[in-house]
Amino acid sequence: MKTFKSLLVIVLTVSITTISAQNLGNTKEAIDNKKAMITNHKQLKRDIAQLHEFRKKINAFEEAFIAHNTKQIKRLKADILSDMKREIAESKRKIKQDQKELQQSKRELSRSTREARNHNPYGDRRPQRDDFRDRRDDRRDKNDDVRDLKAQINRTKRQKEIMKAIKSYNFLAKRAPGKHKLMTNSKLLNEFANTMEADITATKLEIIEDKKEIIEDRRERREDRRG
Repeated sequence: MKTFKSLLVIVLTVSITTISAQNLGNTKEAIDNKKAMITNHKQLKRDIAQLHEFRKKINAFEEAFIAHNTKQIKRLKADILSDMKREIAESKRKIKQDQKELQQSKRELSRSTREARNHNPYGDRRPQRDDFRDRRDDRRDKNDDVRDLKAQINRTKRQKEIMKAIKSYNFLAKRAPGKHKLMTNSKLLNEFANTMEADITATKLEIIEDKKEIIEDRRERREDRRG
């Protein structure tokens, strides 16, 4: 009888510890997701404003080139290169942020997988179904984060290539017809602007995902209280 009581105490202690760890994990996940939502909203507002200014500079540069305004061409080229440098720095920061989010997704997937495995097959089936659903959602989130990271790396790589081409090009040289120079470099400048627009689209999608995750967090906390 004494041995049975000891085993019962151990089982109850382990169960309480497991539930506490699960609740703590869900709370931390909710805090992280809310922080990500705030960060992404600020980033979106800034990115939209910067893209608007960058496109204005492209238009001004094209007008200066057509007007053969050498002084304006030099000034705008310097401004555009400065903007490109800033965007590449921000893209590198986004890569680090995406890497951080991927690591978080991997941790959440490991936790939900562990929780799904640790259920008593003869107990209440509802918590088990909840954990299997959580594991499915966490696996989807991880795959989304892998995709986002790859896309951000590719955009950043292309931004560097475009900046290098623009920086090395002598717009005042007469080795190529003016129309050809304008078309070639306008294409590159607009491609860079398109990478900025792709960043904005990615951030908007990330905000949608943040909202979904916040809803999932609320559901998980309700399940924690119910358990």
